[in-house]
Amino acid sequence: MLGSRQVARFLTMPNKHTDAEAALKKLGHHLRLGWAKKHPVSDKSLESVKNTVREQWEKEQVTERPSKSAPAPAKDKSRKPEGPDMER
Repeated sequence: MLGSRQVARFLTMPNKHTDAEAALKKLGHHLRLGWAKKHPVSDKSLESVKNTVREQWEKEQVTERPSKSAPAPAKDKSRKPEGPDMER
C-alpha cells in the first residue's frame, strides 16, 4: 500500500513517458520537414500515385456494390435427389 508521501510524490512528478513521447514526435516532425526539403516529390510521381489510388478506390467501390441480379430460383422441395442409393 502506498503512503500519503508516496502518493503526493507520484502526483507531482512529471510524467517521463509523455515528455519523451512529445520529444520524439517533435524530432520526427523535424526529420520529415528536412527530408521533404532535401528530397522534394516530383509532380509526375504525385500524379502517378493519385492515379493508382483512384483506380484502387474504383475497384473497391465496384466490389462493394454487387450488381442487382435476378433472384436465385427457389429449390423445389418435392424433388427427390437422384443417386445409386435411391434406386433400391
